[in-house]
Amino acid sequence: MSKSEWYFVVFVVVSLLALLVHQYIFSIYEVKYTVSSHVLYLDANSRLTITSVPVNSLGFRAPFRNSFTKFSIVQGKELVEIVEANYESGLLVLRPKNEPGTVIVRAKSKYSLLPTEFEIKILRNLA
Repeated sequence: MSKSEWYFVVFVVVSLLALLVHQYIFSIYEVKYTVSSHVLYLDANSRLTITSVPVNSLGFRAPFRNSFTKFSIVQGKELVEIVEANYESGLLVLRPKNEPGTVIVRAKSKYSLLPTEFEIKILRNLA
């Protein structure tokens, strides 16, 4: 095998490996959401965090990737205050105001077909 043939074979193998790594590790196949809690209490320290996690075909977080996610409050907008909303990285932090009730948050990612809804209960603090 000549030197030029050897370089060609190495180039083809490296190209195939790079393609496979891109398709299976760096590509986003679905988006999972993590919610810190489904219940908020009426106190100054209560916070709820919703984050979107891009998942690759192997089932773990896609490295170096973010999932652009649009969050909207469908019901109970007057019951919560948005502390932080970062749509680029898919992060939403909510804090309750002064009334108990139910809040529904809808999350729609760039990589998902249908939106996902979260129901959050706001309860009085009994302590």
